[in-house]
Amino acid sequence: MIGKGRSKQQKKGGGVGVLVRQEAGIDVEELDVGGCEMGEDIMAVRLEYKVRKGRERILVIVCYMTVEGTGARAENERKYRIVQRVVEQNRSENVIVMGDMNGHIGVLGEEVNGNGQLLLDFAEENELEILNVTLAERRVTWSGRENESAIDFMLVNRKARERVRKYVGG
Repeated sequence: MIGKGRSKQQKKGGGVGVLVRQEAGIDVEELDVGGCEMGEDIMAVRLEYKVRKGRERILVIVCYMTVEGTGARAENERKYRIVQRVVEQNRSENVIVMGDMNGHIGVLGEEVNGNGQLLLDFAEENELEILNVTLAERRVTWSGRENESAIDFMLVNRKARERVRKYVGG
């Protein structure tokens, strides 16, 4: 596992990671992208793996967006700018952006919230497809307090979309 965790003092929120089976023969490189300050809520890894005709690479960006509240919008806008720089610098690759976006985008009939609007704008600006909308088998990714919602999302660029056959969600 490659990850950036929350501190022991934090009871919830934050922390991201990527799990890769060692026996899968996948090379993993954690990226330091152009001096971007990758905090514990954002990480990027490049995975290189064998395919029929050689090897292929995919860039996976994992992020955690802060739950809406005081100062959250500015913090999440800053995080999306960091993620956007990583996406822009790697447009020619297969790119996946995924994580706990803490946003509601209307997938389950709920209203779009501020974090959801940031996500929708980010996807549109970067020509990314939100697989929860187009491909997910399970749309609910969070349950609690008598509510269900989709707050974990996976977005892909066109090149990566060609490689995705199935997305279970959640």
